[in-house]
Amino acid sequence: MSTLPGQNVQVLRVGHKGDGETAEGMFVPFTLAGEEVAISTGEDGSYAVEVVKPSPDRVKPACRHFGTCGACQLQHMAPRAYLDWKREQVIIALAQRGLDGIQVEPTIAIAPGTRRRAVLSARRIRERVVIGFQERGGHFINDMQECPVLHPLLMALVPKLQLALEPELPERGQAELALTLTDSGVDAAFGIPGAKLDREQRARLAILADRLRFARLTVNEELVHQSAPPMMAWGRGQVALPPASFLQATREAEVVMQGHVTADVGKARKVADLFSGCGAFTLPLAEAHAVSAFDSEEGAIAALSQALRGMQGIKPATAERRDLFRRPLLKHELDAFDAVVIDPPRAGARAQAEQLAKSKVARIAAVSCNPATFSRDARILVDGGYRLRVVRPIDQFLWSAHVELTALFERD
Repeated sequence: MSTLPGQNVQVLRVGHKGDGETAEGMFVPFTLAGEEVAISTGEDGSYAVEVVKPSPDRVKPACRHFGTCGACQLQHMAPRAYLDWKREQVIIALAQRGLDGIQVEPTIAIAPGTRRRAVLSARRIRERVVIGFQERGGHFINDMQECPVLHPLLMALVPKLQLALEPELPERGQAELALTLTDSGVDAAFGIPGAKLDREQRARLAILADRLRFARLTVNEELVHQSAPPMMAWGRGQVALPPASFLQATREAEVVMQGHVTADVGKARKVADLFSGCGAFTLPLAEAHAVSAFDSEEGAIAALSQALRGMQGIKPATAERRDLFRRPLLKHELDAFDAVVIDPPRAGARAQAEQLAKSKVARIAAVSCNPATFSRDARILVDGGYRLRVVRPIDQFLWSAHVELTALFERD
């Protein structure tokens, strides 16, 4: 690549997507605030970046694939600066909604090697299968040799899957491999376009699953093998997870969030758990509170209901299927509860927040994976008379730009 004359620019800050931002509004990947970088543009439109004056917060990345693998954006930032940056993203998102002066605690760090779920891409190229995350800004798959984010048990499966999938993928054929580490083993869900799933292929895949000791294998949403139901223990409850269940990315972050939610609910007698999933909050709460759980996923609610029936010595607890986007709990329904737990997907829960803002619910324990939509919904609650007492960032998505958080709202 021949290059055109370059320019030196100063990086002012790291933007909310993890890229360095210049005064001219240019975003430069893998740069840090205060750095001077030289940018050379190629005749084909590509560009190269050289750090001329590095930041004192620049460190050696933990992974050999950093910079090409699209999973991580911030391995080059020193741990303290990195955790402070995540906290700052929450403060900025709140300020954009006029929520200044909120108590935002220091970011809670989660250790490497704890990610228990991942969706990897697999592609057969000639005589071998390449497995990894998509490369940054492209469709190529990073040939993953290591991953300091993944749980070691999941990383250990990658070379085994490369061999096992050779006869199952056509030349240039690509698949998605969703792997979730549960209490009873790995729950695997493969998406293999064009797979016939005839008797012969199903037998081969079942042997593959047995050899790799999967608890369950589904292929294109069809059950191929199950040696044991994928189980999760929350509190005294045991849940058999349905396929494609939502699960927090790490057990360590989940335990932290469960502790926050339990403390924020306090001594409430009746609690509503909104967007409950399979019951990561419902089951621990049911040991001390009457709980009503709501979620739109039929499989999740069925699994949670079964788990509740199997628990002894708990308070009254129910699980109901309900689409909280289209049918949020209304004011008169919410007024029956002393506290609400709400953990919506990334889109947030505007409609439900609007009803909560009208309600008499005394305490709201909120969980979110998106500071922007959380702040939007928080503005609605604050305008409805709630006080946002505290926000706690959690680094569940290690070295990425994503921020998890918990928060407590109270009626004045």
